[in-house]
Amino acid sequence: MKFQKLFSLFMASAMILSQTQMLTGFAKEKVISDSYTEAALFDSQKMHTVNLHISQENWDFMIAHATEEKYVSCDAEIDGELIQNIAVRPKGNSSLTSISQQGSEHFSFKIEFDHNDETTTYHGLDKLCLNNLGQDPSCMKDFMAYHLMNDMGVPAPLSSYVLMQVNGEDFGLYLAVEAVEDSFCYRNYGENPVQLYKPDSFAMDTLDTSAMLKYEEGSSLWTIEQIMNGSYYADASAGERADILGTMLSSVFPPEQTAVASLKYLGEDAGNYQNLWDTAVFKPDAEDKTRAINSIEILNNSENPQTVLDVDSLLKYFIVHGFVNNYDGYTSMFVHNFYLCEQDGILSMIPWDYNLAFGSFTYESAVSSILNPEEFNAIPETGTAMNSNTSMINYPIDTPVFSVEMQDRPLLNALLSDAETLEIYHEFYNTFLQDCFENGKYQEIYTEIYTLIRPYVEKNLTFYDISKFESGAEAMQKYLQYRTESIRKQLDGDLPATLEGQKQNAENLVIPENLNLSALADFASLKPELNSGMIIKILHIFLQDDFSYDTKGTVNAVYYYKAHPLKLAGKIPALMQIPYIRNLILPKAVPVLLIFILIPVIIIFIVRRRNKLSDR
Repeated sequence: MKFQKLFSLFMASAMILSQTQMLTGFAKEKVISDSYTEAALFDSQKMHTVNLHISQENWDFMIAHATEEKYVSCDAEIDGELIQNIAVRPKGNSSLTSISQQGSEHFSFKIEFDHNDETTTYHGLDKLCLNNLGQDPSCMKDFMAYHLMNDMGVPAPLSSYVLMQVNGEDFGLYLAVEAVEDSFCYRNYGENPVQLYKPDSFAMDTLDTSAMLKYEEGSSLWTIEQIMNGSYYADASAGERADILGTMLSSVFPPEQTAVASLKYLGEDAGNYQNLWDTAVFKPDAEDKTRAINSIEILNNSENPQTVLDVDSLLKYFIVHGFVNNYDGYTSMFVHNFYLCEQDGILSMIPWDYNLAFGSFTYESAVSSILNPEEFNAIPETGTAMNSNTSMINYPIDTPVFSVEMQDRPLLNALLSDAETLEIYHEFYNTFLQDCFENGKYQEIYTEIYTLIRPYVEKNLTFYDISKFESGAEAMQKYLQYRTESIRKQLDGDLPATLEGQKQNAENLVIPENLNLSALADFASLKPELNSGMIIKILHIFLQDDFSYDTKGTVNAVYYYKAHPLKLAGKIPALMQIPYIRNLILPKAVPVLLIFILIPVIIIFIVRRRNKLSDR
């Protein structure tokens, strides 16, 4: 018995030591290669197959514990080649929770080839992500962004389309994406050690949504009433942008939340940068932390911040990032969806997660993808301000930030505030347009990809029906055309390349005819129970005969029910008739009710017990 305990202790210690060694730095304990680049998986001109061979018990356990992201063992057959004794788990953030809550099994997944045996790889590839193409009716946004990055020479994941199968049965159309870990680092940086971080400032539990309903005299914040009834944009000119999403979130996003992810210097104390260390791909030691902090200090406080930047790589990264207009990244208030690479004190960025790019992450897109505008008008009046389609197509390349100031993003500002670097940036941008779009290259790639994936959409292997896919694909094609046209004007000096310049001189804006960027967004697909019809039912309960079915009616209803809580309580019986609301509320309400019922019972029991004892 003692021997068994000692042996178990020894094995546990060895496992912990092995994991610790594996995580303390890139490829320190592994023999890896990049021969997977020569394998067929990332050939983007064909549809590949990833067939998971997994027991029903393991599959059921993984799905039931999806939000815990627990690995289970399986085998994988990739284009007919069997890789045994590997592991798979669901992956994602908000999408993971949403899919789990709706009872679906169509998560994004991560396959870890070396999970059970660190010598197992797929031709040197240690990890593979399978993205479910959620929130993207075109099914092309991630693919296009990664391939543009690769064509520009930016260290970026390889990707290709795959038909995912489970035990031989078709499961879904997915995008296979090279994970940004050991093998990725070896392919891009060789045997030179690098440290990777994945900072993320976006956490919904820190948002103060009550601020949107407050108004203080002299405050720079606008309430939701002022934003939604159109007064915020009442005097806007044709050159101003109606960024409704940014305006609302600026009222609730605490500035300090984005400091670390934005790479602002917060002093020499390593504890101030915990968000970086917690997101490190390879466990950072004291030297890693010191080196990163020193680079951040130089970036923010030195007269020569570019000495700690991989300038060419970063310029090319921001060219593609700006071209595809990713509001959901470093250039917006969210500051996430990228990897920060530090190598010998030099900083660069690795792209990640572009399913909300191509100008599709706007308030209008969110509303349109959930509500039918013909039934309910939830988009505020914006006067003569630019709508989201015109805004995104013409977004200025020299100030490519959304609802934040350039100074708030020190890494980008250090590049574009320098005249010589800005000139190089423009030269790179010119080459990018010529080599990728003005010669027709990506128009051909678009056609190839559309032709490749359309049959799988027709087979209902995505979140979208064929009509939604067609609309999204058409919007993608037009976006590439109009965005190229606008940036060419900006480079040639025919259109201002800054926010302020376009505000003052909007005459030559490219007007995108018949372009609806909302077709590239689908915020309802990950929450199918909460569809437009159900939202209309909920709105009808609250609005009924008292309020109009438009933005102002909704705003007025919010203030009315805030002032008359008993009237709001009176709506509960009607709301409980909706299954989705009932399922959402009851699991949380029942424990609360039980607590309120049990506490008095327990108190009564204690008092009676004490009285009986005292009577004795």
